Parts: sequence; C-alpha cells; structure tokens
Amino acid sequence: TGGAGAPILIYLHSGGYRSGSKRLGSAELLRRLAAHGWVTISANYRLRPRAGFDEHMEDTKRVIAWARTHATELGADPGTVVLAGGSAGAHLEVIAAQTQNDPTYQPGFETVDTSVSAVIGLYGWYGGYYGKGGADSPYGPLGHDPSGTPPCLIAHGELDTLASIETAERLAAHLRRDATNTVVFAELPGGHHGFDLFYSLRY
Repeated sequence: TGGAGAPILIYLHSGGYRSGSKRLGSAELLRRLAAHGWVTISANYRLRPRAGFDEHMEDTKRVIAWARTHATELGADPGTVVLAGGSAGAHLEVIAAQTQNDPTYQPGFETVDTSVSAVIGLYGWYGGYYGKGGADSPYGPLGHDPSGTPPCLIAHGELDTLASIETAERLAAHLRRDATNTVVFAELPGGHHGFDLFYSLRY
C-alpha cells in the first residue's frame, strides 16, 4: 500500500491468453515499486477457451476502472495509473492504452474513466489474436490510432524466440508515428521471453 496520493501500477500477466495468473510474473517489479510507496495491483483476466478477445479487453478495462474508483480507499492517486504487462498481458495493455475510454470495450461501464498515465510492455506479443486478425487488425496493437497513447516503455529481449524483437520494434515505430508522448524502446542484450518470471541481474 502507498501513502496519500500514491501512484498505481497495474500488471497483466503472461500466458498466451490460455494460462497464467496474477501470482506469476513481475513479482520483483511489484515489490520494488511497493517499497517505494506505489500501490501495485497484479490482475487476473478471463482465459481461453472460456473467454475471447472481447472478454480479455473488458477485464482489462474493468481493473483500470476499479483502480480509479477505489484509489482513495487505497491511499492512491486516481489520476496516476500505470499499466504494465508481459507477453499476452503486454498485448492487452498496449491496445488498452490506444483505446482509452472507448465504450466498445466497456460494456455496462461506458462512462467510467479508463485512461492511463503510462504503459510498460515487457517481452510483449504484438501480433494478432487467434484467427481473428493480424497485428494491424482491431485485434492487434497496430490496428489502432496511436495518437492519444500515453508515454510508453517497451522492453524486449534480443533473443526472444516466442515474440521476436522485430515485432517490438515495429510496435515502437507505430506508436511513434502519431503519438505526442514519449516512446522508449529498450533492447535487452541476451534477453529471452519471460525475463520477469525470476530474479536476475538483467531483470
């Protein structure tokens, strides 16, 4: 927990949309920020095959809405919400950052503020979604208008064999095309997929 007006970090786990949970991934990041006074939230979202893209996005928007609504109770600032994720979680959060307050993804809570202050993508999957469409479709991070995207940090391992670094570079170029805020791309020499699952010097 944080002090009054603490910033909030929401983390979305990896797992290819089929596995994983809020108990896995980026524990060191969450603990370190909490030790510095942040309020940190590791969130679940519904998984395949019982859920699809629309449900994943709705759950992402709901956790942002929940954090903003309950920020004061948590001793946090509802105006400072940072969204982070690994692999599939990064896919979700980058799309969420480009569709802030879009009622399409907020059924039943269309008027709730789901904007975020910044996004962090770790070893993200920046392609399409299970036969729905490719990276440049509405189901991928390149299929959305980047102009309103908040500041973004993309950290990716150069040796990632599940989500190639070229896809991360392509996303950075997409976000920089029209975005007015800073986009930082960090290539991690020798880095692989899932580098936040265990503590290491690189992580």
